[in-house]
Amino acid sequence: MNEKEFIRSWVSKLASDRIKNFPADFISINNNCIEIRLPSKTLLIGEEIFGKYEIITPGGNSVHYANSYLEAKFILYANKNTPELILIPADKTDLKNAVQLYESYVDSIIKEIEADYKKSFPEERNSKFTVNEIFRQLNLVRV
Repeated sequence: MNEKEFIRSWVSKLASDRIKNFPADFISINNNCIEIRLPSKTLLIGEEIFGKYEIITPGGNSVHYANSYLEAKFILYANKNTPELILIPADKTDLKNAVQLYESYVDSIIKEIEADYKKSFPEERNSKFTVNEIFRQLNLVRV
C-alpha cells in the first residue's frame, strides 16, 4: 500500500462510518441562540481586531466578526457544509462544551490515522501531510 491508497482507504472508512456533524451531534441548539448569516463559502479565521476575531473567505473578504476565539472556531466548525445560517449558543458554557467535544472527537480521529500511518509506513515521517489530505478530502477542520 502506498500513501495515496492509504489516504483513499481512510477517506472511504471515515465517510462510511458517518462522520459526526457539528454542531448537531455535539450540542442541542435551543431557542437561546444567535443567528449568523454567512456567504456559503469556505471560511478562515483572520486577524484579531479590537478583541474580535475576523472571519474571512480565502480571498480575504471579511464576512463576520466573532466576539471570541471560541466563537470563531465554532463558526468554522459549523461551516463544514457551507450553510447560509449558523446558530450559535448564547450560553458561553454550551459554546465551550460543544467546541471541546468536537475537538476531542477530531483529535481521536487524528490519533487513529497517525497510529495506522506509523504501522503502515514505519520509516516515513509524513503523517501530518497525510492527515491534512484526508481532512481536506472530507472537508474536516481542526483549528
